[in-house]
Amino acid sequence: MLYPKINSLWKRQGWYLDEGKKHNRDYQAGRQSFIIGDYACEEFPMIKKWRVEEKIDGTNIRVTIYNDSFIEFGGRTDDAMLPAHLYKYLTQTFTPGLKELLFKLIPSATKIVLFGEGYGPKIQKGGGNYRDDVGFILFDCWSGSRWSTRQELKELAVLLNLPTPYDYGLMTEEEIIELVKSKPNSLTAVRPMTIEGVICRSEPLMIANLDNRPIMWKLKCKEF
Repeated sequence: MLYPKINSLWKRQGWYLDEGKKHNRDYQAGRQSFIIGDYACEEFPMIKKWRVEEKIDGTNIRVTIYNDSFIEFGGRTDDAMLPAHLYKYLTQTFTPGLKELLFKLIPSATKIVLFGEGYGPKIQKGGGNYRDDVGFILFDCWSGSRWSTRQELKELAVLLNLPTPYDYGLMTEEEIIELVKSKPNSLTAVRPMTIEGVICRSEPLMIANLDNRPIMWKLKCKEF
């Protein structure tokens, strides 16, 4: 199971790439610029307040835990290769004992997928500012054919002794934009660094019916 794509708040000038002009620098300039007010998903303007969390700059990780067999590690796609030091950390962290604990917590599930970010030294540029060693920060969970609420996820993280991204609380779209424009320092990192951006989810949890994805969007500081 792959994690759903997280759209930006608005569509971009190059929402549909013209292959015939792909290598024309003049055309490509500004292609990623936002079309302010043209929302990437029709649900976005209907929601007045969002649950806002810090976006972590790392590598997307899936930990798939099967009730009757094994624990499987994957990246953003099925072909993604995990860094060796991160893979070693994951195998040492997600043990059979942790698997047993998970299925005691969620006995109705036959498969649990933990979604998080592998982060730390040698993961992304500046990754060592987050922490001194490699780690896994939990940001979502799929179990029993449904997505966890934010409260359920935080409770799960405490029981598994895993960190979660910093939670800014509930904010309006205007407040979120001002926050990102201000380029605040990370409240997840152990050393001063500007946040990569934010992830904004509906509160309470809302699901898009067609593809069963949580309604959410992202903004990055570099966009402003």
